Amino acid sequence: PWSRSCFVCGEANEDGLRARSYQVGEAVELPFTTEERFAGWAGVIHGGLVATVLDEVMTWAAILDLQRPCYAAEFTVRLLSPLGPGTACVARARAQGGGRRLVQTQAELQGGDGTLYARGGGRYMPVPPDAARHLREDFVHGEGCLDVREWFGL
Repeated sequence: PWSRSCFVCGEANEDGLRARSYQVGEAVELPFTTEERFAGWAGVIHGGLVATVLDEVMTWAAILDLQRPCYAAEFTVRLLSPLGPGTACVARARAQGGGRRLVQTQAELQGGDGTLYARGGGRYMPVPPDAARHLREDFVHGEGCLDVREWFGL
């Protein structure tokens, strides 16, 4: 599933990536190609974009683990190598356990040539049921995507 508004996956967000995540075994993967418009310094993608993409896949890893919508409680990202525009990448995350109130996650961003650009980790918490109501209107369900409507109260 994806949303209309999300910067990473939002189909109606003209300024965003419009990327799609996929469940691959117990992991979540998000392939995308960097663009010059996301540069911080000339020729280097902004670290905030790297963190945003890793947060996206870690959120979905937590959602798959808890089978409930989740928000980040905290996350960290370690930038390992400068990432240039036009680089095909895959962000990948998986849940590392936890409980019903917090899920630990790990993630990485790797280039198609095998270069490891970043690693991340985080703790994600379930969205309270009342706060999850606004998600109902923003979610899009498409053919071939994981059906999470029950998890989101849809």
